[in-house]
Amino acid sequence: MTRSFTQLFKMNMRMIYRNPTGLFFTLVMPVLIYVILSVLPIGKIAGDRVNYSDFVLPGIIALTIMQGGIYGLAYYMIDLKSRNVIKRFLVTPISQAEFIFSLLASRVLIAILQLVFLSVIGWLLFDATIGVNIVFAFGFAVLGSGIFSIFGFLISVFADSYEAAAPITAAVGLPLTFLGNIFYPIEALPGFLQTFAKILPITYLASGIRSVYDQTATWGGWGYDAGILLIWLLVMTVIALKLFKLKE
Repeated sequence: MTRSFTQLFKMNMRMIYRNPTGLFFTLVMPVLIYVILSVLPIGKIAGDRVNYSDFVLPGIIALTIMQGGIYGLAYYMIDLKSRNVIKRFLVTPISQAEFIFSLLASRVLIAILQLVFLSVIGWLLFDATIGVNIVFAFGFAVLGSGIFSIFGFLISVFADSYEAAAPITAAVGLPLTFLGNIFYPIEALPGFLQTFAKILPITYLASGIRSVYDQTATWGGWGYDAGILLIWLLVMTVIALKLFKLKE
């Protein structure tokens, strides 16, 4: 690990936790959504086998990780460009790889902290089921954060302002939110939407974390969800390497 990478990583973390608005939407808002949904009189779901609070917790975690990349990182990059921060990087020895991976590393750490924070809230307030193999949930958080952070990078490539980014983030984020196995099983969707939902990476992120927490999946089930996410990560990485350049 180079000194430049370490300094960039620390800078990214400072810019995240020193932003009160960002912290609110990163930690507080997901908790509020989870608590509101958990106290609604929905009862059981998934064939009357699972409490809705248990079902929705992994979904909210997946949603939070997705938003951190598609919304958080995209707007963060646009902010850096608008303040000429990236332009200053161009005259330093910092490489494009160090810049990108420091951002990804900071987002991955935030994703793991979000997972832990929401899980603790669920356990304390609603006695949520948290599987003993929670380390596998960390693995899913890393994969999901990597995928959606790259989504954020790509959005910042095509948008140079908040106004230009807003419709792109909405067009990408809304289908992922409402078709991604978050608030209800995808089996509740019409057939053609189920087909589309089975392509989305967030479907497998929510499914993977949920199967770890409720301890219903086998190694094969975890491997399938993780494998789909890994394919998404590889494809997104190849696309990002072709399109993203560290330039103003």
